[in-house]
Amino acid sequence: MIVTRLTIRALLLRRRSLALLLPVASVPFFVVLAIVRGDVTPDSQAIIVGRLLVTTVTPLVALVLAVTAIGDERESGTIVYLATARLSRIRVAAEKALAAIVCAVVLLSPALAAVAYFGVHLGVGVDNILRGVLGTILVAAVYAAVFVAVGLLLKRALVAGIVYVLIWEGAIATVAPSAERFSLTAWGRAITDGGLSPLEDGLVPTLSAQTGVVALLVVTAAAVLLAGLRLGRMDLP
Repeated sequence: MIVTRLTIRALLLRRRSLALLLPVASVPFFVVLAIVRGDVTPDSQAIIVGRLLVTTVTPLVALVLAVTAIGDERESGTIVYLATARLSRIRVAAEKALAAIVCAVVLLSPALAAVAYFGVHLGVGVDNILRGVLGTILVAAVYAAVFVAVGLLLKRALVAGIVYVLIWEGAIATVAPSAERFSLTAWGRAITDGGLSPLEDGLVPTLSAQTGVVALLVVTAAAVLLAGLRLGRMDLP
């Protein structure tokens, strides 16, 4: 796991990674605001966790870390050593994605703690609190894996990722029920919000939590496989 350890160390020491704590801080801020205002309801839980943490903050954190994890190797030229090392290309891709996931969970920990506290305050039960944590981690995992692959396919992977998050996940997939079948964050919301009741019609997930878990795991594995195949076919200097 040497690739994972070195990548984690490099990612957590970067200023760009530490700057990601700013969007993460928005989650504890809105949790405190909701509690102070007395707006501790299933709807506010779904908005903070499903619409803010899962749909916006987690994808942003994970994609920046994933693109940085592979982009640094391309810029410095060390990707040559990774591609020629005595490791399978899929393992290298998996370790890069794992490093991005670990770093994402570390950076997201204040937000996860805040939503867990909100859940305790709301009295949703341990199972729903665990749903929120699990859904967030799985969304971080799928974004890390997908954008490690995208980072190997595109030079402007970060720009492409931000456009995808803002336009597709943040706008289209949140208002068009038919688009949720093809939305990474909608699968996450099916996990985090599936046990909350009662919810406004616009906040009720249209997919089951089981579907969300399976879909996220399958796409994560497929993205790692794609990244490994791409790494093996790259024209390296």
